[in-house]
Amino acid sequence: MTARSRRQAAAQPAWFNMWNDLSATARHGICLAILAIIAVGFMAPDLFSSRVLVGGDIVQWKAMAQSLFDWEATTGERPLWATGPFMGMPAIEISYPHAVPQVDDLARLLRSLMWPLSHLLILFAGTYGLVFHLTRDHWGGVLAAVAFGLTTYLPILLIAGHHSKYVALALVPWLLWAFAYVRRSPGLMSALLFAVATAASLRAGHVQITYYAAFTLGIWWLVDLVRAFRNGTTSTVLKATVWMAVGGVLGILMVADPYLAKAQYKAYTIRGAAAGATEGGMGWDYAMGWSQAWGELWTLFIANAYGNTGATYWGPKIFTAGPHYVGGVVLLLASYAVVFARRPAVWGLAIAGLLMTAFSLGENLEMLNRLMFDYFPLFDAFRVPETWLSMVALVLAVLAAFGLRDATRQRPDKAENEKVTADVQRLGIAAVALAGLMAIGGTAFFSFDKPNEYELLARQVAVSRPDVSLQDPQTQQFLVDTIERVKDERRDLFRGDALRTLIFVLLGAGALWAMRRRKLPTFAGQAILVILVTVDLGGVGRRYFNEDALVPARQARSVVPEFGFDTFLKERRQEAGGLGRFRVLSLEGDPVTTSRPAFHHETLSGYHGAKLRRYQDFLDYMLFDRRAGLPEPNALAITNTRYVVAGGTLPGMQPVFSEQGYTVFQVPNALPRAWFVDSVAVVQDAQALWQAFPTIDPEHTALMTEDPSLAPAPDSAASSVQLMRYGPEEIVWSVTTAVPRLFVASEVYYPAGWSATLNGDPVPILPANHLLRSVVVPAGSHELRMTFQPAGRRAGLAVSWASSGLVYGILLLLLVGQWRRRSA
Repeated sequence: MTARSRRQAAAQPAWFNMWNDLSATARHGICLAILAIIAVGFMAPDLFSSRVLVGGDIVQWKAMAQSLFDWEATTGERPLWATGPFMGMPAIEISYPHAVPQVDDLARLLRSLMWPLSHLLILFAGTYGLVFHLTRDHWGGVLAAVAFGLTTYLPILLIAGHHSKYVALALVPWLLWAFAYVRRSPGLMSALLFAVATAASLRAGHVQITYYAAFTLGIWWLVDLVRAFRNGTTSTVLKATVWMAVGGVLGILMVADPYLAKAQYKAYTIRGAAAGATEGGMGWDYAMGWSQAWGELWTLFIANAYGNTGATYWGPKIFTAGPHYVGGVVLLLASYAVVFARRPAVWGLAIAGLLMTAFSLGENLEMLNRLMFDYFPLFDAFRVPETWLSMVALVLAVLAAFGLRDATRQRPDKAENEKVTADVQRLGIAAVALAGLMAIGGTAFFSFDKPNEYELLARQVAVSRPDVSLQDPQTQQFLVDTIERVKDERRDLFRGDALRTLIFVLLGAGALWAMRRRKLPTFAGQAILVILVTVDLGGVGRRYFNEDALVPARQARSVVPEFGFDTFLKERRQEAGGLGRFRVLSLEGDPVTTSRPAFHHETLSGYHGAKLRRYQDFLDYMLFDRRAGLPEPNALAITNTRYVVAGGTLPGMQPVFSEQGYTVFQVPNALPRAWFVDSVAVVQDAQALWQAFPTIDPEHTALMTEDPSLAPAPDSAASSVQLMRYGPEEIVWSVTTAVPRLFVASEVYYPAGWSATLNGDPVPILPANHLLRSVVVPAGSHELRMTFQPAGRRAGLAVSWASSGLVYGILLLLLVGQWRRRSA
């Protein structure tokens, strides 16, 4: 400390230094306790009310996974194939049990006891540790933790039911912390910790978030590398890079199960190679859904800049659950870091944040994003570009911590100190001016018009009031007046939140000024800024995470309703012999987005972002007669659909039950779960198959794109199929045929897991009618068995056990050795 600094310290009240007089342990304890109090306070609606968190997507997931839980309840084992949704699909992306124990199992245990508080605490602790490691500033760690943990997108995820995404985001700070540790202290210990963090992030089950985190780390590493080349210190960065690579590879090996099986599954999904008419991977339009508009980026600064939810939202997305809001105080501090804190970590994070913001624009910045989509590895594997902003929120939170540290730290040199004070004042004035301009006249810069709003409203009127003419001047004036009223509401929301942002920016800038002018001790000013960020983000977050958004505990126990027709259909299933006897097509909603029926029945419907490609083709080209708008009879036949649930009438079908506005129709001439066909018609490709499909008699003829070399069976040739055993992972039939025939099973063709044996000898499974499994059966009586074991499962388990044992074993030895050295 210089003589000037000692004189200034002596002139200050004693309490100005009380924070620095505390031990490091005490300061960490106070900061973590504050974060725990904030976490409990924010989660209070879930913790201290009679309501619980459910979320729409959790309801969808529960319905998709129920067949797995039912089988586990009966047998004690969780199967790897779900029989309920989409005629059956791999459970790898629904509910896949982790067979290899790792450190994230502790987080999973906490989740079972105190979700979602568990993962908010994990997020807070990880962000605090990351920032303290980078800045050695306790209050910076607290501020960053609150800024990221309460950013509006996260509570919205909880309410929407995107819980795996929330878990993945909660673990990202730990991954960045492990990276920063290797970066600063390259060696075996740091590499192993990086491996553990990488594996935990991937096991969270939302690889999209891990991909975004990896992109952030890649940019950070590149900035370090460029700086090292310029400074002639490449050896240090290269050493860290080697250890990062070691840790990264080990982390990936630790999750060989389930990711080997996942990678093989992806090749057969809508996100992988195509079996039909569409290109492999996701199409551009599908992937770019929910792109952030340029103007919508203002929601980072003003929460309701683009309205709220429902009719007040006026952006280009179909709908939104809320904004990506980080707040004026966080942006003020992050801006200071980017402009004035010349540090490699700041530059790396700032560049990553800028690029990810550009990626969030999706189709609204097509020149960049089309290039990335076509050429950058795995960029085309993920959809919903606005999700990039979740990582931007973390980057801004960390940058805000850097800004807090540098803007509030007193320098020993007077000239440097005065320069920092002047910089803070200039930036504060600019931020207040911007917020003031938006609060006073910001509505002049925006139209508040939603694209195609008039047409959408007119369509709603036409549906609800078919007796009203849209050409009537009074109707047209009604539409115009309605839109104007909504636009006035949008303007009011904008003004209200713009004024709110102005107040917080004023208070934040004032706290910085008071610290710079020594009117406040640094720790007190930093605490005030933490309080401002907590109140700001917590207040906006409470608009979404509140008691009204939760579900009464009694209702939560039956979140997937059971209707009278469900009970009727369950009774019919028991009469028929149980699982594997027939399927149900429910038209109570879109079969592609409605998973409720799968909770109760083996069904054709479901909801999943990675459906099997062949099943998507079936939905797109085979299930419905598009001209009539009705289910295609042949599609119902080959899928073993015995009943259809609909809200109206279905020609040619007999109603057998009716209740609550829905009728159950019995499908005439429904085919069994498996049968022999008499002949095979070979077509050129999938498109030709779809075109010919409505014209065949599927009971007697199967369509194939490869010739199985079977002669047509004569009419007199007898055959029989008897189902002996049916389960998710094993199906056994007793089959008899007088001549060689093609056996067709109404089960989805998936070659990366299903195999067949005939009398114990392996036989190939061939695709029939594009969607189904088939086997060439020679004349005679046979036992035909199909079993499911995901390709890569056994190898994945072996690699995961070996690598996890190696990593945790060496890590334990290193930690024990370190403890002994400290104890000596």
